Formats: sequence, C-alpha cells, structure tokens
Amino acid sequence: MFISYFRAGVKLIYMCQCGFYIYSIAFFLIWETQRKDFVVMMSHHIVTVILISFSYISSTNFIWIVILALHDASDVFMEAAKLFKYSWKELGDSILFSCFAGSWLVLRLFFFPFWVLKLLEPYDTILYYFFNTILLTLLLFHIYWLVLICSIIRT
Repeated sequence: MFISYFRAGVKLIYMCQCGFYIYSIAFFLIWETQRKDFVVMMSHHIVTVILISFSYISSTNFIWIVILALHDASDVFMEAAKLFKYSWKELGDSILFSCFAGSWLVLRLFFFPFWVLKLLEPYDTILYYFFNTILLTLLLFHIYWLVLICSIIRT
C-alpha cells in the first residue's frame, strides 16, 4: 500500500516538474523579456526537461528527486526576493536575496557537484554518460549564474 502511494507521489513530482519546465520554455519564448542570460536559461529548461523525462523513463527516481529538491530549494528564496523587490520592500529583498545567494552556493555549487554527483555510480552504459553530461552542463550553468549573482551583490 505504502509503495503504491510513494510511486504515485514520485510520478506526481515528475509530472509537475516536467510540466513546469515545458511551460517555462513556452513562457520564455512568447512573453518573457529577453535578458542577457536568455540563451542559458532556455538551454537550462530544455536540458531539465530532457533530464526529468529520461530519469523518469529509466526509473532512476531516488537520486533525481534529491537533485530536483536541491535545485528547487534556492528558487524559493529567489522568487520571494523578487516579490519584495517588485513591492519596493528593500529590506525583505536584501535578506531574501542573501538567503538565495547562500543557498545557491551551498546547494548547487557544493552539495550538487561534491555530494550528489558522487552518488551516481559509474556503470558501463550509455545512459550513465548521458546523465553525467547533462548534469555537468547544469553545473556549468550554475557557475555562470553564480558570476551574475556576484555581480548583483557587488552593485
């Protein structure tokens, strides 16, 4: 009984995440103002849809749920900081942006490359190399965005 509820929950997480990123691709193409990181953002969303889809199909769910959680945790702070910024509440914006930058550094540039990527055991299939290539691509995006975050902090 528990297993079937757990599998249903995992499926729901995958469907919501994949749906969000597919919608985001359309949103960025149609409505979003093109910023200087537009190409990286679009590439990130496309890579994420591919990653979510293939990890679901290959039934390697547990590690991917951890990866999704690590990435989504810092996004909460970013979106909350945007709410305060657009409401002209500078103190809340500054505090939440600091939380975002700190969580980005710890989760995406410490835990992700030095903990999560080490959990992926090498096995001699093309899928292993495919997933690692995608995950390393995401890591490069994280480093690029860290440079942008640092430039925001400096100003």
